Formats: sequence, structure tokens, C-alpha cells
Amino acid sequence: MDPLTEKPERIAFIAYNIGVYESIQKFASLILSGKINNNLDTNRIAKLLSETLTFYDANLISQLINALLGSNPKSTIDRIDTDEVNYVVSQLRACGVSLP
Repeated sequence: MDPLTEKPERIAFIAYNIGVYESIQKFASLILSGKINNNLDTNRIAKLLSETLTFYDANLISQLINALLGSNPKSTIDRIDTDEVNYVVSQLRACGVSLP
């Protein structure tokens, strides 16, 4: 049996971290390119974020999640592998979440 189907908290945790990864990637890209500055209003920032593309590297995301997990000794979730990240990305796409 697929370990992800037995543990919905793992799926939720991975999906949450994919969203965090996407947000950080988008904001960093816009800040580094000079498109976000102190003079922009929130509507313009939201528009820029919606137009910014991201990439999804399952291996990188799993490594980032594992670094986060490793820094929290109280975590009830153990290591996340690349296949699990790919599975969650495919499930998000199947549910209509817009991912490249």
C-alpha cells in the first residue's frame, strides 16, 4: 500500500511546504529583479506574484523539507523522499491547482 494514502498529515505537510517554497521563490525573484520595492501597493504586488512563474524540483523540495524536519526534534514526521513530493505535486495538479 502507498504510504502516503495511510498518512494524510504527510500529504498536507508536503503540500504546505510546496506552497511555502513557491511563495519564497516568487517573492525572491521579484525582489531580486527590482520589481518589488517600497513604492508598490499590495494590489500590484499580488498581480506580479500571480504572473510570476516558478519551477518545481522534487529533489530540492524534499531536501528543504528534510532540513526543516531535522531542525525540529519534536517533529512527528520523518524524512520525505522525492517520490512523495512528486506524488503530492501530481495530486495538486489533479485537483486543479495551477502548477507548471
